[in-house]
Amino acid sequence: MEALFFGPSSSSLLGVYHPASAHQDRYQGVVLCYPFGQEYMRAHRAFRQLAVALAKKGFHVLRFDYPGTGDSAGNIEEVTARQWSEGIEIAVQELKDMAGVQSVTLVGLRLGALLAADVAARRNDITGLVLWDPIITGGGYVDALKVTSAHVPSRRRQSNFIDADGNLHFNGFAMSIAFQASLADLNLVELRPACGRILQVSSHESDGFSALRQMWQCMEGYEYRHVPAAHDWNYVDHVGGILLPQPILQEIIHWM
Repeated sequence: MEALFFGPSSSSLLGVYHPASAHQDRYQGVVLCYPFGQEYMRAHRAFRQLAVALAKKGFHVLRFDYPGTGDSAGNIEEVTARQWSEGIEIAVQELKDMAGVQSVTLVGLRLGALLAADVAARRNDITGLVLWDPIITGGGYVDALKVTSAHVPSRRRQSNFIDADGNLHFNGFAMSIAFQASLADLNLVELRPACGRILQVSSHESDGFSALRQMWQCMEGYEYRHVPAAHDWNYVDHVGGILLPQPILQEIIHWM
């Protein structure tokens, strides 16, 4: 495991590279795409375990902080979803250059899944895509956060609100009005990633997941798995808690 900064010097990103096991090198890369805000915090351990497990199976894995998050350059209140997608593309190229792989699979959770699909639809070197409990539409996601912010218990309302400039503050993280606007046009159902293989893995049933399955099931290489597991990523009474849904992780590893 190696921590590194990569990308343009003026907007460098922090990543953690997990090299493939020397005895099982498949010469394939995997970039992990985190969700937003508190969901990122709660998914961190699961993503780390997934990266370690995939590296042992012979994959070169890179996980990283988006622009404006973690130790990457930028201010979260000044970035957009498009810049996060560009961050994924930079990570893909970094992994290809660093590990010498030609093909890359993107594994995204929640908002990370929507952004990963957006990237995969625009590149021809993404050979696999894993959508874990994906956000179906960017606009719907923002609307849901706003509704949740309006109905949180009174003891948490001071950290969940929309300020005078329209910025959304949710569970200690800020989503700028520019970021919200950049999500508005992202619709997973309308995207057509040109990957050889796609896995949609859902920890629970929802109308959105079903709609995506109906639209994509005719696509070559598409597979759907319903694997019941913990999924309360933004449950406000357990902010900061750790989720480690092993059934989902094992399903992804097995599919890879």
